[in-house]
Amino acid sequence: MRRPVLLLLPVLFVCSHCSAPEPGPAPNPSTDSAMMGPDEPVPVPQPAPSTEAGDPPEIPVENHSPPLASAGPQAGGAAGMPPRTAAREAEGGLVPCDAVDDDVPAADCREYTRQKSRLRPGVLAFDPPAKMTVDTTYDLTLSIGKAADVEEVRAVVRRAGRRLEERALQVGAFMTATLTGNAFEIALQGTEGPSRSLGADRRDVWQWQVKPLRAGSQRLLLTVSADAMGPDGKRRRFSLANRPVDVLVEVSASQRREDRTKAIEDSLGRGARVMGALQKWLIGLAALLAAAGGAWLAMRKFGKRKDPTGDKPSAKP
Repeated sequence: MRRPVLLLLPVLFVCSHCSAPEPGPAPNPSTDSAMMGPDEPVPVPQPAPSTEAGDPPEIPVENHSPPLASAGPQAGGAAGMPPRTAAREAEGGLVPCDAVDDDVPAADCREYTRQKSRLRPGVLAFDPPAKMTVDTTYDLTLSIGKAADVEEVRAVVRRAGRRLEERALQVGAFMTATLTGNAFEIALQGTEGPSRSLGADRRDVWQWQVKPLRAGSQRLLLTVSADAMGPDGKRRRFSLANRPVDVLVEVSASQRREDRTKAIEDSLGRGARVMGALQKWLIGLAALLAAAGGAWLAMRKFGKRKDPTGDKPSAKP
């Protein structure tokens, strides 16, 4: 039994050396990487889903729903208009309008914005006298125009003995000017009213007749505005320029004499009224004294009345 096993040992030794594979050459990184690309993964076949005998095969369903709207800001009805403003415009409501600082229809706002963009730098010239006399009428003139035409604007109102009030303002196609004062009687001259439509030169003239009513330091207020004209014909104000003007109102020499005479007459009248009242008081006092005297005399007479029996002499026994 041991002999056959010993005979098989060499055979087993040889077979163990023959079955082992020979080692391959070591990889050369300088050559192999240039000749061969990276190993690509081998796709592994996936087993098909098994369907049972009772289940129907699945049918793919196409998605016809529209894509979702982006989360970014939505475009408005007009360029640069917020979504809420665009929605109001679409509904025909009011929208905030920076041109007139108010809520107006969108179409009106566009028109106001267009008109405001056409305003130009301008200047006004006004010629109120520094001094006036009570009950004397004066002509006051206001001239408005572009700043580039300042000399022509001044020439309309410049006159000897008058000061020249000037102020910068915006001028447009529609302007309004008013002059007010509590101590004056003021009337606008001409057929045009205080609101005017100016031409392309943006120039116009306003003239008032002013009569002071009270003496002392008085104030006139000149108000000028650049307006917007709406589609309905109503005006809205773009800008406003207020110009207070202080005037010293005096009285003339004849008026001073008249005032002095009137003061004397008033004084005499007051004296006459006082004398009349005093006279009435004295008459009443005299009547009162007369009545008191009469009463006193009557009482005296009553006390001195004699007894009729007291005058006879008494009989002697």
